[in-house]
Formats: sequence, structure tokens, C-alpha cells
Amino acid sequence: IFGREYTAASSPTARHPASRADMALVGERVVVSGLLRRPELNSQVGEATSFDEANGRYTVRIGTEQIALRPMNVERAPFRSSGAPAETLEPHAKVRIHGLSARAELNSCGGTILCWHADKGRYGVQVEGSLETVLLRPTNLEEVKPPRVREKWAPEWRSAEADAIIENKERELLAAEAAEAAKHPFGAGFGAAAGGGAAAV
Repeated sequence: IFGREYTAASSPTARHPASRADMALVGERVVVSGLLRRPELNSQVGEATSFDEANGRYTVRIGTEQIALRPMNVERAPFRSSGAPAETLEPHAKVRIHGLSARAELNSCGGTILCWHADKGRYGVQVEGSLETVLLRPTNLEEVKPPRVREKWAPEWRSAEADAIIENKERELLAAEAAEAAKHPFGAGFGAAAGGGAAAV
């Protein structure tokens, strides 16, 4: 046991260092293929953000998800000339269909992007309001941007105009009370009655 030596090649836990070829796709757009456990990711386009030399896998970002994939399951995405639009539509993006001749009934329909099929140069699109999925060229799709959320208008508790109306109303009420008090001068009557009662006998 003590005489046995382990080298990097004979060690059961040793890994071959990653080659430059393995890391060549870092920062590139890649196409996923050959996955058995996640077949829904096959043919989708993502970005290889890094390469982990410890486990020999790329970190690939597809939409908002990041997954670790072997080099054999990714390949460089084709150039834009293959039909991919200048601005790639992300999965779950909302689109409007237009310009179809074979399926003219789908024109003006909405849809949701499922994935990009690099081998066909088309997007997989689920038609809005149905379970139908169609493959469409980028030129037949227009992204529908979500409406901008406007800030809610919060009205003032009392506007300047409302304050002026309230102030004028209060003045009118005070003037009315003063006029009513002038008709029945409580203080004068009380003084007269008090003077009469104090007359000498």
C-alpha cells in the first residue's frame, strides 16, 4: 500500500484539464442538443457565460434560467444569415403574427415564443387562445411590447380651489350668524331686565 504511487493519470478522482477547445464557446451564442433529461431545451438558443473546469461543463443562460451542460450538448449557434433575427426573441415573449399566405387565418393573431429551432430557422410559437404550435420565420413575427405602467395619479386631499370654496362658505355662515344675532341682541335685553329689577323701593 505504502509503495504504490498515484499519478494524475492513474488517480481515480483525477480529471483531465480542460482544453482550449472545451472553453472556446464562452461568451458565444450556442444551440442546445442531445439532452435526454431536459428534451424541451433541445434546439433552444442560449449564451455560454462560463466554463467550469472542475466538472467540465458550460454554464448556459437560456432566458432567465442557467443550466450546466457538457460540451457535447452545445454547439455554436449559426450566424444571423440562417434566419435568426438581429434581436433574438426570448422564450415567453409575446408576438403578433403577420404576412402569412399559407395560413392567412393566423395573421393578426397573438402568440407566445416557445423556442428557436436553429435547424429550421424558425421560432416555435404557441398561438394565443389555442394549443396549436406553429413554426414561423422571424419576418412573420412582431414582438408585442408590454404596455408601460403609468404612475397612479394620487389626488390631493383638498385642492386650492376646494379650500377657497370652503373658506367662502365659512364666511357666509359667519355673516349669517352675525345678522341673526343682530336681530335678537341677547346682551341688550339682559341689560334692560337687570336694570329694571334693581330699581329702589
